[in-house]
Amino acid sequence: MDLTWINVVDTAVKIGLGALISAIAAYIALIKSQSYEDKKEARAHFYKRQEEKKIKYVELLAQSQELIQSHLHKSCPPDSDSIKKYLRAFNEVQIISSDAIRVAAYNLISDVQSFACLNKEQQEIELMSKMVASAREKISYFQKVAQDEVTRRYIKT
Repeated sequence: MDLTWINVVDTAVKIGLGALISAIAAYIALIKSQSYEDKKEARAHFYKRQEEKKIKYVELLAQSQELIQSHLHKSCPPDSDSIKKYLRAFNEVQIISSDAIRVAAYNLISDVQSFACLNKEQQEIELMSKMVASAREKISYFQKVAQDEVTRRYIKT
């Protein structure tokens, strides 16, 4: 009879240990799976934000070039719809960007807006040429900083 009781206890312990091992293995698998899903979600969110930033940056660049081109020979009133639209694009970039982008965007808008709103009548051609060159230089600098930002790879944290 003692042998039967020992066999029952032995079997119960083996079943219990097997269940415990299975539970621990399942818990570890769940943790790893959840960790993988979290990382996958973080990566997807990062690249979605990168795409949003790229759209905003391209919009600001396009509007900058448009303002320069359309106001090479005529002034743009500071309260015009094109300036208001430009300021909105600028503010959207300022909100979602790193400090490097924000500074480059500020320098860009400063030069572009100064040139676009400049009274073109009776201005020296040399002054206007320098202002256009400066604005275009700021555009190219912003393009480079924006390119570095939106082509950055996801880094695990």
